[in-house]
Amino acid sequence: MPANKKPRKPKKFVPKTLPLTIRHNQETETALQLAPHSELMKLREGYGDEFSWNTIVARLNIGVVAANASGKEDEVKQIRTGLDAMLKVQARFDKSGKWGLSGSDLREIGDGLVLTDNLQLSLTRKQFAQAIDYVYQYATK
Repeated sequence: MPANKKPRKPKKFVPKTLPLTIRHNQETETALQLAPHSELMKLREGYGDEFSWNTIVARLNIGVVAANASGKEDEVKQIRTGLDAMLKVQARFDKSGKWGLSGSDLREIGDGLVLTDNLQLSLTRKQFAQAIDYVYQYATK
């Protein structure tokens, strides 16, 4: 007969991740913000590619979702202007076969990226993660 007749409780799985209340460190936060800006500079200088276009569009989409979630309609309009400029860039690529920007496109896209960066700093990590998850969930469809 066993010495201990009590059934053992199953162990609970505890994920080993940071809680969503803890923000990224400053270096990671800056890297997340700088990646689309560096891709924009590649497009400006004429050696951007489809990866550059996708990186910028994803960042702007995240900005639109985050601005909508926080109720900032003016910022949504400005970021959508940047998205419209990215659609012009793609249409220009489809016609000419080269990735390039006009001056107004560069300004509108840059403004949208800066607004998205400011939103990232003003929102909690959980709110921004929800915006990223939403974009990735619906962008793949």
